[in-house]
Amino acid sequence: MPRDAVDLITHTHVDERSGGVAYYCARCGAYMTRGSFGIRMNGEHEHVVFNPAGILYRIVCFTDAPGAVAVGNASEQFSWFKGFTWRIALCTGCGAHVGWMYEGTGAPAVFFGLIRPMLVERPG
Repeated sequence: MPRDAVDLITHTHVDERSGGVAYYCARCGAYMTRGSFGIRMNGEHEHVVFNPAGILYRIVCFTDAPGAVAVGNASEQFSWFKGFTWRIALCTGCGAHVGWMYEGTGAPAVFFGLIRPMLVERPG
């Protein structure tokens, strides 16, 4: 699968506390991202959010997710992060919905909000 806009990411605002951790897809075990890519958006690394249907998600934010690919058209409807559009992010290994890729004019210009229960944490 093509990486799409994911390759344009710059690694800023790294959360050093989780640097030695790697995250993998909970469904297929494919590598997803590293803890050193963790960032704080709106002051927090982890967010509890809900979509228009009322489904709750626990998401964690990363500047990069090499194991995810963004699909579909960007939308600004019901974005959880002001000034950012979103696209669905799928696991490159199994195609499971693992979160969203956000694009905006802020810093960082691109980041991922990954669904925490879709991630398995292991020492990196």
